[in-house]
Amino acid sequence: MNYPIKNAIVIGVGGVANFCAVELKKRGVSVSFIESRSGTVGTSEAICAKNGIPYSCMEKAELTQRLLGIADETLIVSASNRYLFPKEVLEKENLTVINYHGALLPKFPGRNAEAWAIFEQESCGGITWHRVVADVDAGDVLVQKSVPLTDKMTSFLLLREYAKLAQTGFKEIVGGVLTGTLKGIKQTGPRDKIRYSWMKPNDGFFSMEWSPDKMSAFLRSMDYGPLHTLGDAQISIGGMNMNIAAYSTSGLDSLESVILRIPHGCSTLSLRLENGNKVCVQ
Repeated sequence: MNYPIKNAIVIGVGGVANFCAVELKKRGVSVSFIESRSGTVGTSEAICAKNGIPYSCMEKAELTQRLLGIADETLIVSASNRYLFPKEVLEKENLTVINYHGALLPKFPGRNAEAWAIFEQESCGGITWHRVVADVDAGDVLVQKSVPLTDKMTSFLLLREYAKLAQTGFKEIVGGVLTGTLKGIKQTGPRDKIRYSWMKPNDGFFSMEWSPDKMSAFLRSMDYGPLHTLGDAQISIGGMNMNIAAYSTSGLDSLESVILRIPHGCSTLSLRLENGNKVCVQ
């Protein structure tokens, strides 16, 4: 199809950004890929090389100058991207800027939204593609996709589910965005507080005062598997802060028991809690 917008730049890193670049290429759009994080090791450069998509990695100042210098009508796709678009970039009338966010906005704007949805024990999570405005994650919604949050869902697993939803959602909206026929709708409902990258559920600390289901929600919210996005969960025992190296839960349907494994010197403490009460430390 001969779209009015013939050029696109994907800014970000990882699977969703890679998918968007390849999808735009398939649609005949002249697309390039910019990774806005320095020092990362990912798949984007290899995916771009395989598909004939120009790839570059830029620091923020260089990226801003690149965007300010664009003269043609261009779609900017932001996906898993730490770069915050300056006001002067967003004011350029020839740029259409959209972003993928891992939450059902206006809930959980900001970073690591999947962790917050799990910690707050939401019954459902989801993703939003939206237009980018000066306020963080506040632009008009283009599409939203939801998924139930089970009591076995970790942040790592939820990210994988969100990636699938984001790809499906992008395919649904990209044609309308490129033709200018999809305008989006205003976000409705109370706007949640912004979560910044340094913020963690309960500051990253496990509490033995919680109910068992809240304990489980916290541990799963901190669990990014190999990504280690929020670092180790911690627990304070006898005035000492210790990292929780691993955890397991039994009776997840009733959430009766949580077992933590905590490194301590050359040994490991095993702390078992049933119905919120400490049973043993070995």
